[in-house]
Amino acid sequence: MTDTGQHSFVLHTDGGSRGNPGPAAVGFVLSQEGAAIMTGGAYIGPTTNNVAEYEALIWGLENARALGAQHLRMIADSELMVKQVTGAYKIKNEALKALAARVMVLLRDLESWTFEHTLRAGNSEADALVNEALDERGEVGEPAIPYVATPLDLFAAHDTQKGTAPSSGSGLSRPEAETPSIATPAVEAARVTRSAVTPGIYSLTVKDHFDAAHSLYGYPGPCRELHGHTWDIEVTVAGRQLDDIGILYDFKQLKDDLHGILDAYDHHHVNEVPPFDTLSPTAENLARVIYDRLREVVGPQVTISEVAVWESPVARVAFRSDDAR
Repeated sequence: MTDTGQHSFVLHTDGGSRGNPGPAAVGFVLSQEGAAIMTGGAYIGPTTNNVAEYEALIWGLENARALGAQHLRMIADSELMVKQVTGAYKIKNEALKALAARVMVLLRDLESWTFEHTLRAGNSEADALVNEALDERGEVGEPAIPYVATPLDLFAAHDTQKGTAPSSGSGLSRPEAETPSIATPAVEAARVTRSAVTPGIYSLTVKDHFDAAHSLYGYPGPCRELHGHTWDIEVTVAGRQLDDIGILYDFKQLKDDLHGILDAYDHHHVNEVPPFDTLSPTAENLARVIYDRLREVVGPQVTISEVAVWESPVARVAFRSDDAR
């Protein structure tokens, strides 16, 4: 939320690159009652001006939170960033969407905030820290929270508690975090996982089918006689961890896994295919047996959430284990 009342802290931030894209740095000045109480500047490697501006704002907000700020007046000389954060402009760039998402997470911790655009002259201290960090290719000032780059992928995250950050694929360098110079409960509380989106579970579903004949043992009706179906099979797997290219489990691989199992039944008399030579080949039993067979071949990065068998366009049975996600 925004607020126009009194603010306990004022945060000036700035970021820039020499070349756009080019070598870049970020800086912030956190003030209270007109006096600077914390400053920080950090070289962040090659990136664009816009990314650097957002990185500076995020770093400044993390340090403000470390000092317990609840009411914050933010000032920056990037009109684009100010208008994007306040909702006047839409964000089209994917990297900036991820950075803006992180900003909004941090702003939700505040009781009130405002964000103002200023000309470069009104942001001279933060600008000076950017240039100093660029010249020294390092970190300047005494921030409570050291700079660690924010993921530029909405599905990426890294753990600042461990001081590590996986590659974002953006070319932005990601300096290793150091121990903060101020060890207070507020600083420790600020050591959180940076994530552009809420953590959760991905699920993936594929379909296949087979044509076969079967008869149901002991069924009190016509289905005890030999008859045929086209069975449609749906398989859903789930997991939390994506691979290096952002895939949970390759669709093609899952289709191949499923097809390899169904091929044993396709254009066969199902009652002659174990275990259905002794187990009645109902849709329920088909779903469970296919589930068990898939567990033997699907990779360990996912679990099987559900196997569904469509015996007709209006008749569906599904099986899931008790520990399925």
